[in-house]
Amino acid sequence: MLKSIILCTFLLFTIACSSSKQHISDVNVEYVRASEIYDHEGPSKIQEMIIPYKTEMESEMGLILGYLPEDLIKDRPNSNMGNWFADALLEMSNKYDNQNVDIAIQNYGGLRIPFLAKGEITKGNIYELMPFDNKLIVLDLNATLLQRLLDEIANSGGWPISQGLNFKIDNGKAVAIKFNEMDLDINKTYRVAMPDYIANGGGDCDFLIEIEQKHSGTYIRDVIIEYLSDLKNQNREITIDKSKRIF
Repeated sequence: MLKSIILCTFLLFTIACSSSKQHISDVNVEYVRASEIYDHEGPSKIQEMIIPYKTEMESEMGLILGYLPEDLIKDRPNSNMGNWFADALLEMSNKYDNQNVDIAIQNYGGLRIPFLAKGEITKGNIYELMPFDNKLIVLDLNATLLQRLLDEIANSGGWPISQGLNFKIDNGKAVAIKFNEMDLDINKTYRVAMPDYIANGGGDCDFLIEIEQKHSGTYIRDVIIEYLSDLKNQNREITIDKSKRIF
């Protein structure tokens, strides 16, 4: 029971914070032990406390964002879930950023469920898929650093990468790297969108820690929710590119 109260309260707080910036100047807190309520007033009182939170949470999480035309399945080195997710990040990165973003990546472990069923996709589905408070950021990477990043992706067996980028895995290294069918340019700086978890050294990417970060200020789950909301408002269908990106 106590876990249910905490979960409902946490999710409602998360929803509120993700939709608008809040400033708290003062707060009064009263601590009530659920076990004491249960002992004195029984389980019905606990349910009475939970119901308002549960109802609001279910209403928010049940919001339909769109319709998936096929099952999304997580896999590596390629998957339709990974392609869809990375492509959404790329589109939204270009919406937030005042310069063109070349590619978007998402660490494989950051997608927390293996399957999304064909049909209605809800806000709750996206919270399940991306529960962490990782924010979308952009890094400017020279060819040497980008090669190191792609080598880490290759060594781990593959991550979701956006359209336009292709490479082969050879002995745990990324080779034959292509951007829109052009070879990696050693003289070019590439703009790469990614979770701040990776930019802060996660996924064995500590070589990125010192790179200046361009912050979107938005959690990745909210980026995907906004992406789906934009499609819905524009009467655009969800499309999924199933092209093979890592060989």
